Amino acid sequence: MTTVEEKNSDITLAISNLDMYYGAFRALRDINLDVHRNAVTALIGPSGSGKSTLLRCINRMNDLVPGTRIEGEILFNGENIYAPGVDPAEIRLRIGMVFQKPNPFPKS
Repeated sequence: MTTVEEKNSDITLAISNLDMYYGAFRALRDINLDVHRNAVTALIGPSGSGKSTLLRCINRMNDLVPGTRIEGEILFNGENIYAPGVDPAEIRLRIGMVFQKPNPFPKS
């Protein structure tokens, strides 16, 4: 039998009260999600529902888009990925993503 403490320690990614904005437009509202270690997790929803926007927040790719901001918290292994001093490149090395398009970064 799994205890509550064991179940909570199994959480690799914890998203709490996440709002994401493009300027004044709120693209994501009050997202709460726990992803457990070694779990296969799929985000399913209609086009325009914010699936890719959420993934971009988790991988800190929205840092590259002027005027974006987040409110709330994303913890990876207990560490707030948006805390001051956290290197987005290090986050991207530790959190792997598979995207529909082969290159999700803007081209110069």
